[in-house]
Amino acid sequence: MIVQQSIAPSRILDVPLNPRGGTSQRGVTLVESLIALLVLAIALLGVASLQLLAQRDEIDARARSMAVTLGGDLFEQLRLAPEGIDDLTIGGDTLGGCSATTQALCERIRAWQSTLATRLPNAAVDFASDSIGGRLTQVSLSIGWRRAASMASPDCRQIRRVDETPNGCIHLETVL
Repeated sequence: MIVQQSIAPSRILDVPLNPRGGTSQRGVTLVESLIALLVLAIALLGVASLQLLAQRDEIDARARSMAVTLGGDLFEQLRLAPEGIDDLTIGGDTLGGCSATTQALCERIRAWQSTLATRLPNAAVDFASDSIGGRLTQVSLSIGWRRAASMASPDCRQIRRVDETPNGCIHLETVL
């Protein structure tokens, strides 16, 4: 004979669903949702600020690259006709020291200044040359730029740290 043991249905209903007693909780409370939303918002603000910094650094790098390229272009223009370079000066956007013998060179420098103004707005230039003996001339060029419209003539040699200038400044030197 087989004896079957059965559990009374009333006993199953007496067992609590939650070990601590009471019924189990399902879902998320409003406070938990708000805390999760706050953490997500703080994380997204951090990502957005990093994105803005990266974009600003990319713009500054592009401007620095353009300034170096344009400085090299000017040096190549000066190498084509180095006669009369000692008399030339550039301060801001003013070209000085042009004469009848250096007219062709001054025209090339004016074309370079026009290209500089187009490709690197709000730029200021400081140019100096110095004869160092014989046919050799040392040429010094500083190009500074700002996002704002006003800029004094740059002197990049006096800037010791990168954070001393709010925007960009390069200093190039060569011997012709």
